[in-house]
Amino acid sequence: MSIVLGLIAAFAWGLHDIFVRLVSQKTNVFSALLIVLFIGFLFQSGLIVVRGEIAAIPSQAIWSLIFAGITFTSASIGLYKAFEIGPVQLVAPIVATFSILSILWGVIQGNPLTIFQLLAVIVVFVGLYIVVSLANTQDQAEANGKKSHAILWAILASISFAITFAIGHSMVSYAPELMTIAVTRFLAAVALIILMLILKIPLFSAIKEWKVLSVIGFLDATAITTVVYAGTLPNASYAALGSSLFGVVTILIAWAFLKERMVPLQWFGVILTFLGVAYLGAT
Repeated sequence: MSIVLGLIAAFAWGLHDIFVRLVSQKTNVFSALLIVLFIGFLFQSGLIVVRGEIAAIPSQAIWSLIFAGITFTSASIGLYKAFEIGPVQLVAPIVATFSILSILWGVIQGNPLTIFQLLAVIVVFVGLYIVVSLANTQDQAEANGKKSHAILWAILASISFAITFAIGHSMVSYAPELMTIAVTRFLAAVALIILMLILKIPLFSAIKEWKVLSVIGFLDATAITTVVYAGTLPNASYAALGSSLFGVVTILIAWAFLKERMVPLQWFGVILTFLGVAYLGAT
């Protein structure tokens, strides 16, 4: 069951990223993200009520949750902007490397890095080098500029996701995990509104895409919920392994339906990257 739930999460997140790629080409990504955050918040709030997991969050956790909301906003903006600029084959593997940063954070906290984890990190970076070096080689001058910007946004997403998840894990002792995730999502929406007001970006300019944005919000909330529920089952690490393969799903769909060209060596790089990510996600 843990494996099944992990694969459901991977499929949901994979589809989620494809829809983000599509909608980012049509409308303002900040407004699109705001609508997705609210839809996901409403979905998760309803689930919390049904499951009876409403709980007061202690005051000492408020500042951590506010910071998590800010980093989640940063991660989501990075994800949306990266998919707006770069091809899926380039963005997805970089975003997925947040597991490496989570492992490194554990090392800083005193958890030793095993030889197999170190080898997995090396495998990930070798795979990334292959993917990045071969991605988007048409119209080289323009492509290189877009590639650089997409890489920077994807790195921002990876770092911010790692920080958000680290804070989320530390919040488990304060309240049910779904509750902290919902609050984080709400605070992320508040942070995004403040940023959009400062930048004078219309809040709901993407409302015409509400149908696809609703699907995106539902897929994200579904993936998170399945991963959280899998954490209560035996062999929860299998769910982490399965869900960490979401980028492979994204790349396969982009190759099959968005017609992104992939050469054999790129496939090899993708496989290397996600083998390493899957191992790190399960440890």
